[in-house]
Parts: sequence; structure tokens; C-alpha cells
Amino acid sequence: MSLPVHCNHIKHYITIPKDATLSSTSRILNDNLCVNSILFKIVMKISMNEQNIKYGRYDFKSVNNMRDLVDMVTSVTSDRVQITVIEGLKMQEIALYLEKKMDIDVEKFLSLCYDKSLIKDLGLNDISSLEGYLYPDTYKLLKTYTEIDIIKIMVNQFLFNFNENISSNTVLSDSDIVILASIIQGEAIYTDEMKKISSVYHNRLNQNMLLQADPTIQYILPKKKRRILVKDTKIDNPYNTYVYKGLPPGPINNPGLDALVAASDPMKTDYLYFVANNEGRHDFNETYRGHLRSKK
Repeated sequence: MSLPVHCNHIKHYITIPKDATLSSTSRILNDNLCVNSILFKIVMKISMNEQNIKYGRYDFKSVNNMRDLVDMVTSVTSDRVQITVIEGLKMQEIALYLEKKMDIDVEKFLSLCYDKSLIKDLGLNDISSLEGYLYPDTYKLLKTYTEIDIIKIMVNQFLFNFNENISSNTVLSDSDIVILASIIQGEAIYTDEMKKISSVYHNRLNQNMLLQADPTIQYILPKKKRRILVKDTKIDNPYNTYVYKGLPPGPINNPGLDALVAASDPMKTDYLYFVANNEGRHDFNETYRGHLRSKK
């Protein structure tokens, strides 16, 4: 069991997939660590651990001998990483953050977010991706968690909070609430304005007006701009709410609970317009004339 194993040359995490057998695990270790697969199998059987393999992502740099290796792949680690996903991040931004904090595979994470079978397994219907459903929160995650583990945790957290807190007072479907919440999240700095902003969008939807929501323009631009230009509002894209009426095809970020509540339960107002002021808040108006005065 104290046979030497040299793994300090491994600079990346190695994934042992769920339901991996002793044979498949041996092949993975042999291919990545130069560990003799036959020897590994013998040691696992002698130690009666052939049924105890734990799936996950492993950092083997500290492994020096066969005992350490066996212990690592058969034990539930308590090594955890605390992450905080803030409201309003896009899927790609979340993936890049997780890459920095947990060294995940960004491409694999994003590919899973578009995986139709996974989306269906998670109990979500009529959506094309998990944009909007990766719940912003603070999580303590095992370092061994795979990309799919993390996605399932975040989506389940979304579903729990949505089901516990959202009781729609509108005609919007659940998926439409998430889309509108993402726009509100992109628009509001202060949570106490969210329900008022929501009322403007609901009023515009009810009157078949264009939403003209700047965050939807930011979503389709290759880089975020400090100021939206007139030419940006003319881009032909289904997410452009200056061109296409109604809600965009999907969420533009991953909204928090306050935005979801605001989308489902707007304030009752007659406001149809709002514009940002110099304090990061908004001035609201019922008429276009009043809106123009506020813009000046």
C-alpha cells in the first residue's frame, strides 16, 4: 500500500464520473497519472474498496503513494469552497467565476446549460438554456463537485426559492416571470425600485408597447457599454426590445429573488416611462412629455 505514486506533475483536476467501475477508474488513472491499472485494481480488491469509488473532480498533486491514492478516491472529502454568485450575472460570467474559484471546465459547464435532456431532467420545460435559472446565492461546495453537480445545486436552489416565494398576480407564465425578472435585475440598482420598474413593463405589455429596455441591448452587444447609442437600438435581434414587441425569447441574466418577486407582483401604477437620474435611481412618468422633461 505504500508503493510510490508520483502525481505532482498533474496540473489539472481529473474527473471520475458517476457510476464509474473499478475498471473504468483504473483506465482514467492510468491515462492521467501513469498509475499501473492492474496494480491499482489489485490494491483496491485487497483493501476491499472496489465498490467504494466516489465520483467527482480530484486534485492528485499531493498524492505520494498508493495508500493516499486509494484513500482519496474512496473517501468523502470535507474540503469545501465557498462561492458567492451575485444577482444579474450571465451564464458565461458564472462559468468564468466558477473556473476561477473551483477550476471547472467552462466549455463543459456552458454545454450542460444548453443540454435539453438535462434541462428536462431538472423539471424545466419550454426553455432553451439554463440562463435565468442558476440561482444567485452563497454556496459551500465540495471541491470534488463536477460541473453537473454544481448546475443541479444552483437550479434546485432556484426551484425551491421560486416555489416558496412566487405567487403570480399577473397573466405571465413562470418562464415569462423569469425573463421579466432578468430585465428588472439588469435595470435596478436599488431593490426598493424593482416593483415600480416592474409596473412600467407590465403596463407597456398590457398596452402592446415596445418595452425599450436597455438591458436587452446590453445583452446582445459584444461588450458592455456605459451608454446605449441610438444605432444600438436598431440592431435586428429578437432580444432587442426596441425593435420587437413583448418579452425577449429568454432571460438575459440570472435574477435574484427580489427581481423575481417584483416581476410576479408589480406595483399598481399608471407609469409608462422611467429614466435613470444622477443618483442611480429612476424618475417615473405617466406621459411621454413628462418623460422628456425628466431626461433633460
